[in-house]
Amino acid sequence: MSDDLRSILMPDQKTKYLFFGGKGGVGKTTLATATAVWFADRGYRTTIVSTDPTVSLSVMFGQAIGGDARVPIRHVANLCGLNINPNDAKGVFQQRLNSVMGQMTGTFGGDVISTPCAEEMATFDQFVTFLEEPDSDVIVFDTAPTGKSLRELAMPFDWAGFLQKQIQEGQKLAELMNMDGDSFKDLEHDKRRYDNALSVLRDRLSTVFSLVLLPERLPIEETQSAITGLARLGIPVQSLVVNQCILPEVIEGNRFLAARAQLQSRYLEEIDRRFADLLRARLPLLDQDVSDLSALRQVSEMLYGRAAHLAQLGKN
Repeated sequence: MSDDLRSILMPDQKTKYLFFGGKGGVGKTTLATATAVWFADRGYRTTIVSTDPTVSLSVMFGQAIGGDARVPIRHVANLCGLNINPNDAKGVFQQRLNSVMGQMTGTFGGDVISTPCAEEMATFDQFVTFLEEPDSDVIVFDTAPTGKSLRELAMPFDWAGFLQKQIQEGQKLAELMNMDGDSFKDLEHDKRRYDNALSVLRDRLSTVFSLVLLPERLPIEETQSAITGLARLGIPVQSLVVNQCILPEVIEGNRFLAARAQLQSRYLEEIDRRFADLLRARLPLLDQDVSDLSALRQVSEMLYGRAAHLAQLGKN
């Protein structure tokens, strides 16, 4: 499995975008950071981006990682990190929000700017920046829990549709919002940016969506829901990573572990049956926290193997 999974993730003469999603608490951050370290260790210029407004990324690497600029990761050559907090996300969309949406306050009131949509769009605008001007060989996204991630990805479709309609009916909007010609040029520019970004997200060769789950009922159902939701957006899921599987050799007469392993075995069979068309990898339940570089490298080698681990060093 490590060879198959590794083969779809490897960059091929252009930037590769790797997304890890899933239900909260299933190990997305662990898998994303382990993957980023694996590529960086092999000489690929790698960036890991978290869109979950927590300190997880900072904790994993033991250093402050903010959202203003990428931060070089200490003790890992070729790796930088960025933690996008949608509450203070900066970028083209936020600037546009302040200018274009600001013109709407006179008509609709100030509440327009504080809608939840603004956070999702500000976060996605950071995605767009990476997709427009990639300066890494591999960009790994540690996404927010599934529901929020889908909203972040779905919002540009709604926004792009809105832009298209308003561009077509520009005179009406201009009269309503008292907008000038430059504002419409901004709208058209945003529309092109989002269309191009969505094309990259839908490209199986450029972008790989992997979902992380546990062999339990709720994560299985949420995985199915995520696959369906992403498919509606034209974004394919290519692989699953089943985390915290109890291996037979660790049970050693422990009745609790034996019972849990038996329950997991039924869910593992269901996962193989329901998601037979996807690449699937399993990771064992570990007897330690994955909270330092040594543990991250252990996880990455379980997933992707050690083969030719020095082959790409010095690539850049």
